[in-house]
Amino acid sequence: MSCQYYLLFLVLCGFASLSVSTETCGKDLLEGTSCIIKLTTENKEKPSEIKWIHDTRSGYILRWKGGKIRAISEGVSMEEDGSLRFSSVSLKDTGKYTFNTFNDAGREIGRGEVEIKVYEKAPKPAVKIICTKDGNATLTCDIGKREDLTLSWYKEDKIIQNEKNPQVFLSSTQVQENKPYSCEAHNPVSKHKSESVTVSCNKVKKAVGDEVSFRPVTSIIWKHRSSSNTIVKVIEWDDHGARIPNPRFKGITTLDTETGQITITNLTVEHSGVYTIDINGKEQEQRFILSVGEPVPKPEKSAANPNVVYLRCENSDEVIGKCSAFHLKGESITDKNEGNPDNFYTCTPDNSASKETSDPL
Repeated sequence: MSCQYYLLFLVLCGFASLSVSTETCGKDLLEGTSCIIKLTTENKEKPSEIKWIHDTRSGYILRWKGGKIRAISEGVSMEEDGSLRFSSVSLKDTGKYTFNTFNDAGREIGRGEVEIKVYEKAPKPAVKIICTKDGNATLTCDIGKREDLTLSWYKEDKIIQNEKNPQVFLSSTQVQENKPYSCEAHNPVSKHKSESVTVSCNKVKKAVGDEVSFRPVTSIIWKHRSSSNTIVKVIEWDDHGARIPNPRFKGITTLDTETGQITITNLTVEHSGVYTIDINGKEQEQRFILSVGEPVPKPEKSAANPNVVYLRCENSDEVIGKCSAFHLKGESITDKNEGNPDNFYTCTPDNSASKETSDPL
């Protein structure tokens, strides 16, 4: 039994050692990295005192003497060989680190220096477009207030500029090419690229008194989700004005490109479901729920009782419901009308999609 406990202890110790990072700190580090600055010395003599100093802080960030830690800063610890471990580096940890080692007599037997720089993760930039009246354009790579990043500009995924300048200028000729542009923000440890945008600065010349119309560059996609959760494109329209009805969707569908409204004719039960719309690749919050029902058959008189109207299934003798709304000359029945043989009664059942009125009784 004791042998089993001993083996279990070894296994657990093995997993514990694997979970601790032994990565050596490089010169450039991403914020949040766990790593070690190695204490290296050519002197074979074992030190009895170790001092670690950071150039941006006063005093020691770690001091070890006589087998005990005498001083230590938050977020650091010392390895068995005297190396300095960071649990998670932050921007304030940027700088130079110096270590000194001493023997029992207080004589310095080792010295070293390591410099590190910690960076924030690069954000995802956004491309902003400003058009001038002569058809030129200025693109700006928006990265907020970050000043530690280099920006690269791409045209059709080919780099055209790589510097800290957040802007790129396009002539009217370049704008008319309708090519996609994007920018990438990066530092030595991370990078992030923006979405691609196609620049459109349509230049129009008109005389006084003329009429002009503008159409925004956009794309519209209508989608249908059935009761079985199957999604199909109903119709889509791109910035070139093409309308592409989906052959998988039954029915004749038209799209008003001015308002985005769709019209579906010859409705069937299969058209029931949820309709959504994507504009420029982004799904909108609006939902349109359509329920299509079979037409209601005209009610029949009951042979057994001519004063009662029944609703029957089509092609079936099964009675599925009795009319609950009886009317007398267009008004609802009241107690005073009942029993008058001169009155005529009708019933109008409906299922929200259609309704039918019976013959008068």
